[in-house]
Amino acid sequence: MLAGCGGSSTGPATSTPDAGGGAGSDAAQGAQAGGDAGPAAEAGGDSGEGNLCIAGGGVIPSLCTTKPALPSVTDLSGTWVLETIGAQTVTAPTYANPFHLQSIGVILVQVTQTGSDVTLDGHYCNRIQNDNSNNPAKVVIPDAWRLTEFPIQRSGTFANNGAGQLELTLPNAIEVPGANLVDPACDALPTDPNDPRVVDSDNDGYPGISVGLSGLITGMLRCVQRQATALHGVAVAADRIEGGMTFESDQSVIESAPSSIKALYQMSRSSADPAVCASSFVMVKVPDADAGAVDCEWVRANESALLGLPGT
Repeated sequence: MLAGCGGSSTGPATSTPDAGGGAGSDAAQGAQAGGDAGPAAEAGGDSGEGNLCIAGGGVIPSLCTTKPALPSVTDLSGTWVLETIGAQTVTAPTYANPFHLQSIGVILVQVTQTGSDVTLDGHYCNRIQNDNSNNPAKVVIPDAWRLTEFPIQRSGTFANNGAGQLELTLPNAIEVPGANLVDPACDALPTDPNDPRVVDSDNDGYPGISVGLSGLITGMLRCVQRQATALHGVAVAADRIEGGMTFESDQSVIESAPSSIKALYQMSRSSADPAVCASSFVMVKVPDADAGAVDCEWVRANESALLGLPGT
């Protein structure tokens, strides 16, 4: 659920897992200063602080599923497709009502479990923006960023909660597309495209990551974003985990075309959707017969069958 770039957003958000649900976006916040935000802020306002300092682990989210845990599932080792679903609201000075944004990250991961300790190693395969139809501007994720196989690694536990139920708990993991920071949790984000820490994470020839806007505002943003997510869920089937998610994020628009869009984004603010269980995650295990040959092309072709998402 990687937000794109733009204003600040902090706080927990969780949601009833639903393949195809929404994901947070800070992009919209900026877009709202004349548009909407993209995938979990695939575009968005500017926090001005650029400092989360959340390395301590953050808040553990609610489970956010009405389905009972399946006690026979005790080992998660294998190949899984992880869908992160985030939700944000964006306020802009020119609009009376907040904008509601959803973004989805589709991630291919290899899960290794030793005892109760689990590690997820993988990379993004797709980023999907699900903007409210009433938003006057829409975030467009160019294929260069949408399909970038940005790596992730995170660890946690699949352990007994004391009541005889195994729960998957993944504390905060921090991602910073668009920049290499010494301290990813606390370093101030770059604001200048010439900052030596800025990197072209989507390999499109421009600094940071590029996110487009269409509608009331049309243009392109070059951004750096930092996002932290924590996951908490249970196995509801032998091949499915559902749970809640919390997130914190801050972003920086380092340049835009036209240049006026950057100023608009700086006037908008976004936050995690305060509704209970507004954001969530789902993990679906890849059948053993397919696991050895699975890549991102396979994941995108099977999104509909696995997660209820349209194939791309």
